[in-house]
Amino acid sequence: VNLQAPCAPVEPIQLYVHVPYCTRLCPYCSFHRVAFCEGEARNYFRALRREIEIYHELGFRFAGVYIGGGTPTVLPDELFETLGLIRRLFDPAEISVETNPDRLEPELMAALAEAGVKRVSVGVQTFDDELLKRLDRYDKYGGSAELMRKLAAAQGWVPTLNVDMIYNFPLQDRASLEADLAKLLEVGPDQVTFYPLMV
Repeated sequence: VNLQAPCAPVEPIQLYVHVPYCTRLCPYCSFHRVAFCEGEARNYFRALRREIEIYHELGFRFAGVYIGGGTPTVLPDELFETLGLIRRLFDPAEISVETNPDRLEPELMAALAEAGVKRVSVGVQTFDDELLKRLDRYDKYGGSAELMRKLAAAQGWVPTLNVDMIYNFPLQDRASLEADLAKLLEVGPDQVTFYPLMV
């Protein structure tokens, strides 16, 4: 197959970087993800950095970068090496990184801030303990009280802490959704994004 290299746009554009690895797969997730295997994930990050270098060699410029997944913070050392490369080559004005609630530790948040990350987006999905159990998230990330504690502790490290929520779960009713909204108002993140469940 003869593939032609893409032409770099005149103006800087946005870069999306996908890290598909998760330590455990959530049953409702419709995004491309695979079970975490350290050796495979390290190879992936190496290939990803080479691809980023190729785009730089082709003349691409990126004004903003969004790193999603999967769980981009699954291997912090690899993520930070990749972020360092992106900053050296493109110096983007904005960098966003997705993560999961179990990763909201002060050490990681401080390191993300130091790496130039301006927005951390954490997948909470719901604060409803019964829904969290049915979604196989309660054991992984904790219940409502634990999620709220982690979110409160994660505030202030980066300019924008975003909370990702999902609505339209089959067992979710209006009262559950209103309770989620009340908890969001109580914890007060910088930003909230609601997504419909995509089956």
